[in-house]
Amino acid sequence: MTEDSTGSARRALDLWLTMWNSDGELARQLCAADFRIRFAVTEPDGSTPADEIRTADDFAAYLRWWRGQNPTTTFTRVADALDGRHGRLLWDVAADGLVAGGVDVFDFDDAGRVSRVWSVGGQRSVRS
Repeated sequence: MTEDSTGSARRALDLWLTMWNSDGELARQLCAADFRIRFAVTEPDGSTPADEIRTADDFAAYLRWWRGQNPTTTFTRVADALDGRHGRLLWDVAADGLVAGGVDVFDFDDAGRVSRVWSVGGQRSVRS
């Protein structure tokens, strides 16, 4: 990766939770054309709508839908790491008085945009 693409990857990590918390349109800037995301959980009804995401535009639409379903949910960064084309982001999520944690694992393309994400949530804060 070049210095510019490393800066783009850092920007993606820095803005990832802002995107989830308030500005899903950031997906169009942060995600590569071949973007994919995989979650280890399903929606409350058992569905997996994120499995259909194939573009940054799809992801922006998904985030808009998700915020509508979870308007009071807030993600907070705990720690992150960037190693060339790969990154990790530890986060906590708060909703309805409960706090849980998780990790997102990223692959970046040559331009430093997010191409793949694997996201796993747990049942307790990752701060402990």
